[in-house]
Amino acid sequence: MSYHQPKQGAASNSEDRPWISPLSSMNSDDVADGPHPLPSALFNLGRSSAACDGDTYRWQCEDTAVPGTEPTHEATTSKDPGADRNNGGSHDSKHGSNHDNPLGLSNQASQFNIRRVPVPAMPDSVTSQSPVPDVGQKKMQSGMPSPDETLVGGETPRRASKWGSLLNLSRVFSHDKRNSDPLTMHMEPVPGAESPSGAEFDNDASGDYFPPSPCSGNGSVLCSSRRDIQSSASHWRTVIVICLCVYATVMSGLWLCVSIVQPRWGRNISSNSRLGPSTATLLTAGLAKTIELSFVTIVITVMGQILTRRAIARKSRGTTLAEMSMRSWVIQPGSLITHFGMLRHSEFTVIGTLSLLAALVAALYTTASDAMVSPKLKFGSWEPKVLSGYVRASYGNSEFVKLTCPTMLTNEDAIEAPLSCADVIVSGESYRNLHTFMGIWAAIKTNGSSTVRDLAKRPAGIASLNGNTTLYGSWIETEHSNVPAHFNETGRIINNVTLAMPHPGVALAATSPLNGILQPSDLSGVGEYAVKAGVVSPAINVMCVNMSPDELKPLIYTEWPYANNTVINFATGKIGREGWELELPPVYNNRGEMDYMNATVVDDIFRWGPRYARRPPVFQMYPGDFSTVVNHSVWLSDAIYVLGKKSRFENYTMCELRSWVSPRCSTEFNISGISGSKMVAHCEDDHDSNGYWRSFPSDQEWPPPVASWTALARQWSLASDLNGGLRDSKAANSRILTQLALSEPRLATHLPSIAEAMAVFASSSLILGSVRTPFRHEWNYSAPNGILGEPGQVHSFNASVVTQQYTSGHVYKWQRFFYVILCLMLGLNILCCAYILGYASLVTDYTEAHNLFALALNSPSNQELRGACGGGPEGPDLAIPWRVGYASSANHYFIEQAGAVRWGKGDGKPVDDDRTAGTNYSRLRNDRQWV
Repeated sequence: MSYHQPKQGAASNSEDRPWISPLSSMNSDDVADGPHPLPSALFNLGRSSAACDGDTYRWQCEDTAVPGTEPTHEATTSKDPGADRNNGGSHDSKHGSNHDNPLGLSNQASQFNIRRVPVPAMPDSVTSQSPVPDVGQKKMQSGMPSPDETLVGGETPRRASKWGSLLNLSRVFSHDKRNSDPLTMHMEPVPGAESPSGAEFDNDASGDYFPPSPCSGNGSVLCSSRRDIQSSASHWRTVIVICLCVYATVMSGLWLCVSIVQPRWGRNISSNSRLGPSTATLLTAGLAKTIELSFVTIVITVMGQILTRRAIARKSRGTTLAEMSMRSWVIQPGSLITHFGMLRHSEFTVIGTLSLLAALVAALYTTASDAMVSPKLKFGSWEPKVLSGYVRASYGNSEFVKLTCPTMLTNEDAIEAPLSCADVIVSGESYRNLHTFMGIWAAIKTNGSSTVRDLAKRPAGIASLNGNTTLYGSWIETEHSNVPAHFNETGRIINNVTLAMPHPGVALAATSPLNGILQPSDLSGVGEYAVKAGVVSPAINVMCVNMSPDELKPLIYTEWPYANNTVINFATGKIGREGWELELPPVYNNRGEMDYMNATVVDDIFRWGPRYARRPPVFQMYPGDFSTVVNHSVWLSDAIYVLGKKSRFENYTMCELRSWVSPRCSTEFNISGISGSKMVAHCEDDHDSNGYWRSFPSDQEWPPPVASWTALARQWSLASDLNGGLRDSKAANSRILTQLALSEPRLATHLPSIAEAMAVFASSSLILGSVRTPFRHEWNYSAPNGILGEPGQVHSFNASVVTQQYTSGHVYKWQRFFYVILCLMLGLNILCCAYILGYASLVTDYTEAHNLFALALNSPSNQELRGACGGGPEGPDLAIPWRVGYASSANHYFIEQAGAVRWGKGDGKPVDDDRTAGTNYSRLRNDRQWV
């Protein structure tokens, strides 16, 4: 109970009194009649009490050295009824007071220093107190102060009365051990301020060191561990650690296998499946994180087990602070930088090396998982595959083109509306193709980047399909396109080219559900794939020959004798009348033989006459400058003819156009959600494994030019106004084409030839005539007008396909480095799993902060770490080895320096267990450590 004493007389204030806090709260004593001041002689220790009492601040003398003192045990006893009430009863304890340990603290050395602590005098302090003789004076004279009289808390302890002093003196002789603990001002025992008596030392050789401080709650017994240092294999923590160990090992092994195999997930991960790309990426990252967390947990557990077992084992070197800090490397890899000094004390040990590897794995594993396992869009390898597509019509079927043209005027104009629709489409595509082609040549002429006269290396035609797919043609049969060679052989300028275009049916087949190829729309709009199809390619041959007006007379109706002509105002002056075609010789004469009409000087060049069973064309008139006329009425002909006149050039140029499907090509189709789609005709490449001709024997006969294409070509020529020369319209298309006619026996380096431009201009008829047509070189169906009903027949073709799918694997070669991280993860998990299963009974991990804190508080201090309490250990402090000691009789564990002199023995209450205390410790102590 605390109270303030009433003010005393002035004489009392002048008396010398021992040191006491003026504001101290005093506890009443049942024996004495007032507060009990501490004897000042106990604090003087060779100093004048007046020096201490006369200061404004009172000092607790702690800095005075006491040389030459030897530690002795002097038991003192005190019984204070007031203390009994405050503390709930008497307290039994053991203590001994030494000259070199006046406070009775277990961590004081034999030589000590005493420091004076100032206590300010307050104006409201007690004004008087009666000094009472204290038995402590005698102890002071002998240099042996009692711990009870020297320990001071934050408040002044009880003042001894004469009766209390007599009782204390009696207990010195009776060796009564009750209430021998030093007490604070609240009458509570000061933990760690007693030492066991010499009669109670324990000489157990198995491990007999324990801290001299009682760690029980009431200070009546020494600290006895509530639990054993080792848990059973069935303990829930052990089960969890084993489960995490197995999970981390299995999953890290699975992750490594996935990164090696690099599986393609196909439709399992796509925009239209249950598992979307973003969800799959998030799921992979989450699983990788669980693997990493499990790995970190078991690695830290194994490190703690290894270091703790080493600290316990008898023949081990113990463990150091640097090794204890290795767990933070795994948890906080950045600590390798902030605490770099730890490395040199542990990096070259086995466990130090494993810890560094574990820190590296823990820091980079999620990154490695993202690079090596996380699904990402990736191309696979080229795979042979049989693709299929629907076929409805034969090649170049003009009726099918009109049928599929999207017109809305069939009710108003049922006959001509489909034809008009087809004319618009073919003419529009032709204009665009010619415009693109001429734009390429305009750029070449502007920058002078081409000096090529070899047709195979010159720009080829470019077309489009449905407005969203670009088609790139290729020049084929270029051995027949040598203009100088033809001139040397025939003396004529012959411009002969053949253009092949990719088969548009490949694009339709690739995007058809029949083949199950993932489209860009299935891959978040950014997917891509490519197809190399072994199919035929539609081709057009344009052969243009320069002829003089006299050489052309057999082919010009107005030049025939008895021609029914009409005089007009053109430069030529005349034109065949309407119905002039009826005056042409019939196909068969009176003898039933085919009439090949007039022979010309170019019959062998164009393959006319009885030798070739082909009739030549007949034109209505000579065209004027910049104009062209067309003949597309030759019976059973497989070609159409265009006659044009170049300005300021005396000769005319006649061009023959024929088309067929070429087996010398393959079609490459590439589609991307970012850059769009394109098709390329890959032709006449002996190394092309996908060429259509490779599916047939070398002596295979290929079909001739397709006669039905001429009907589609007729629509093209009329829609493009190539017959405008009959009106001398000088249409733009004719003007462009006629100016490209060759006037020299060689190709120009800055301009295309008339044959090249004509082939590109007519390439739109190839594309329209190939849609939904066979992928093969023949038509084997009997159907009206050569058209099959919806959806058509399924045709298959050989192809090579490379697709982009969500794939688990790396994208760049440098990312293979992460295989090291994945392998280390699996290897370390296996080692940790083997250790955990081999030592299924876990010991208390003393590298964990809370366990180490409890162990250190119940352990003696050590001079080796002197000065490390403020800034922490550093330098040599980190390399000091420590071990876990054990006092069997007290069942107490503590930490001590390995190989240090042992500081005390004692007894304590054994653990409440059926087993013999310390059995596991003794076994662990004799274990042999391998790391």
